[in-house]
Amino acid sequence: MLNPRDLPYDTIRRMFQLMSLIPRPMMARLAAIIGKVWYALDRYHRDIAMSNVAIAFGREMTHRQRRQVVQRNFNQLARVALELPGLMRVTPSNIDSFAEISGEDNVRNTLAMGRGLVFLSAHFGNWELMNIATAVRFGPVHILARPLDYHPMDRVLGEIRANTGSVVIDKDGSAEIMRRLLREGRMLGILLDQNSSWYEGVFVNFFGRPACTNKGLAMFALRYDTPIVPAYNLRMPDGRYRVVFDPPLNLIRTGDVRKDILKNTALFNQTIEGFIRKAPDHWFWVHRRWRIIPVPERVRHKMLVDEDCSVDFNQ
Repeated sequence: MLNPRDLPYDTIRRMFQLMSLIPRPMMARLAAIIGKVWYALDRYHRDIAMSNVAIAFGREMTHRQRRQVVQRNFNQLARVALELPGLMRVTPSNIDSFAEISGEDNVRNTLAMGRGLVFLSAHFGNWELMNIATAVRFGPVHILARPLDYHPMDRVLGEIRANTGSVVIDKDGSAEIMRRLLREGRMLGILLDQNSSWYEGVFVNFFGRPACTNKGLAMFALRYDTPIVPAYNLRMPDGRYRVVFDPPLNLIRTGDVRKDILKNTALFNQTIEGFIRKAPDHWFWVHRRWRIIPVPERVRHKMLVDEDCSVDFNQ
């Protein structure tokens, strides 16, 4: 007998099973309708997205072009949401019908060095499919993330990930787990494109504007000489995705630890910015990436701020 507490989880799982049967062409048409309605009705997220695109491309695009990016972005995000149930059906034998891999040698050659690696990525394209495709092709990927606020949905998503070898590591207390996994030559994935709280981040430029960015990856990579492999994905005309792995980044080492943390975190931001410039409508523009959290006067001197950007703590 079904436990009443499992009813939300069971309902979501059954809905996902039904939605996974939707053909790709029909899904594209449905996403276009949902995206259009979402754009029209959700003024809050529409305004956030328009503001963000203006920050990033204000000097490169007209207002009309920026609006078109946001409209396509709402369509893209709706389509990614509709694609999520279909990931339940991904297997090693059918992965090619979902994605193709580019830069496979960059991953295998890096793993051959025996130090493991960290995939540097973002909420870009279909990031869940990218994680799954990576795990299917290369083996288990441990993803640094926080659980979803809605537990039944988090449980379903966790099962989808686990079925293909992806494992979620809670960000809290993850350092020791990361060290152990990398010593074992494993692969980790980090999405580094979200606003960070002032006590966890440093201020470095992102599209030419200071953005508080988590400094943990730079600190970890510098201390343990961890290879950082950029990874992103692009939707192809046939509806599949191309998952791309670039060569490992060359970390910056000046001998000044504070400066190295700043410069490498800035390098990570520049790398993610490069992804977004390839397909501006693929990123998660509805997130307030440039939200700067007010910092108490007594701790401002402890923060790391890149000399290449000026920060107004009062905005």
